[in-house]
Amino acid sequence: MSSILIGGILGGLIGLIFVNVMAVIAKNSDKHYDIIEFTSQESIWTKVDHWAQRHAYVLKKDEGGARRYQKGKNFLTSPMILDASQQGDQVCLKAYTRINGFIVQGDMPLSGGGFMAKLPRSMGKKAVNELLRELGQREIG
Repeated sequence: MSSILIGGILGGLIGLIFVNVMAVIAKNSDKHYDIIEFTSQESIWTKVDHWAQRHAYVLKKDEGGARRYQKGKNFLTSPMILDASQQGDQVCLKAYTRINGFIVQGDMPLSGGGFMAKLPRSMGKKAVNELLRELGQREIG
């Protein structure tokens, strides 16, 4: 019984160390977000709100022309985040996932390869690419 308990504690500590190492790598990387900038003569908010509802992204912040949508609560997988802003006809979308290592926190773009946060990056990229197609924009790689 005690060996099971010790194994569980050691496994938890190793997992915590691994998550913090991933967060440090993400924090120290050169690229933290996928940034998509374009112009639009119409408001993007109806399309973005419908997209968020379909993909279970929750509106976390609304400050006039800027909004933050998030899917996930950092339980079992890193949250996927879309920051969207529109000022006149200028639109900026920032897509990323956040790795929270409890000690260190780092943001990572959805595009690119590698093993780090592969599942949330893949899921987030698929959803964001759907939104980009609806907005008539090129998908992120």
